[in-house]
Amino acid sequence: MTRTAARTAKQTPFEILGVSVADDAATIRAAWKRLVKANHPDRCPADAARLTAKLVELNDAYDKLKNHVPFHGARPAAPDFSAAAAQAEAARAAAHAQAHARAHAQAQAEAKAKARADAESARRKAEADARAVAKARAAAAEAARRAAEIAARKANPLSAKQRAALATANRAFANARAALDAQQGYGFARAA
Repeated sequence: MTRTAARTAKQTPFEILGVSVADDAATIRAAWKRLVKANHPDRCPADAARLTAKLVELNDAYDKLKNHVPFHGARPAAPDFSAAAAQAEAARAAAHAQAHARAHAQAQAEAKAKARADAESARRKAEADARAVAKARAAAAEAARRAAEIAARKANPLSAKQRAALATANRAFANARAALDAQQGYGFARAA
């Protein structure tokens, strides 16, 4: 920390704005406006970080003094703003810690959601792969069955003449059976 920053950290709001305890609200406001214009980051973009910090410091000092009632007479000691500054710093630290905790919790929730999504995607892919394998096996089994059927037909083929003779024999058998059933009185005849 530089000597200027160390000196500024210990300054009271009166010293930061360059006013006294006896100055009224209008004087304090005029001093604040003059310093804000002189230290605005838009005036020197190259030194914006330092000027932004200075602007925050000026605004904090003005917020503490804007309702100041001037004191005339014996000069009292400047008010002690160290407790207020400590409280403000503690509040900023607590807000930062809460924001960090929220961001951490959100990151964890997003990581868990991504892990669940990845697991679901992997499960669906595995199911699709299993269905594809089962379909391929079923297709292979059907192809093997057809090949075996074709091979059996080729091993014992019947000629057209043999098929006609077989059909004639089947009809003759059916007719004979129907006649036999009619003689025995079953009450119905089988169709030929």
